[in-house]
Amino acid sequence: MSWIPLRTADRLAVKIGRVMSRKLKSRTRVSRKNLQACFPGMPAADIDALVEQNMIEMCKGMLEAPFAWWRDVAPVAANASVIGLDKLLAAQAKGSGVLIMGGHFAAVDMILAIFADRVARDYELGYMYRPHDNPVIDRTIANGRHRHHVRGFTKHQLKDMVQYLKDGGMAWYGCDQNFNKSDLFAPFFGVPAANLSTPSWIVKESGAAVVFMRMHRLPDGNYEYEFSDELPPFGDDPQQDCECWNGELEKAILKYPAQYFWIHKRFKKRPKGMPEFY
Repeated sequence: MSWIPLRTADRLAVKIGRVMSRKLKSRTRVSRKNLQACFPGMPAADIDALVEQNMIEMCKGMLEAPFAWWRDVAPVAANASVIGLDKLLAAQAKGSGVLIMGGHFAAVDMILAIFADRVARDYELGYMYRPHDNPVIDRTIANGRHRHHVRGFTKHQLKDMVQYLKDGGMAWYGCDQNFNKSDLFAPFFGVPAANLSTPSWIVKESGAAVVFMRMHRLPDGNYEYEFSDELPPFGDDPQQDCECWNGELEKAILKYPAQYFWIHKRFKKRPKGMPEFY
């Protein structure tokens, strides 16, 4: 799959995505439910079109990920649009590292690879991830990512990550998915969504600066990623921190709504007393 040219993979993903949007009813049911809740004023026909386009975007991400893991991404990185890199590097220059808050978008594997290709030879770059349940797939993904000079941290290596940040490293953290250990709820497009207070703890322990990273695939097939201004100090109020970065995530999603992981059960865990969502 890694040898499929990206433009060919893009066209193939459109065909596969349209089929999968009709066949994978359990997933499209989740994405439709999420979209209806997050965009209550959107007409049903537009929701249906967004559900199909979202599956297409997810298929694009599936087909391009092997390219990011095994092929030379330098030409792709050279054509990518990068916005606000100076903001990230200014935060890193303060010396206490940078926690790069992000979200799960369809192009996440490709964009993290081209971002690493751009900066990881000059700066320490890492990321937080959840290991895949299948050890073979997990090793494949980890090896593919780590060849770009980045370091992965699991939830069992938080203290290592804190030290990494203290030493001036930068680490991407996308904690916008439903976790069993989620301990906070914050509005996500007006719907209470489970979140972790872990980012606040990491920042409080490390003293790291915090920026948000947006990542998208552009209509012309190229990629774009953007860094925000440094976010307000994290650590003292986890609820406020959570609401702050969720707001940044919402703004990023609205750029290209079809590219978010709507097929994920974002609202599986509910506040006490609220009915099940799915």
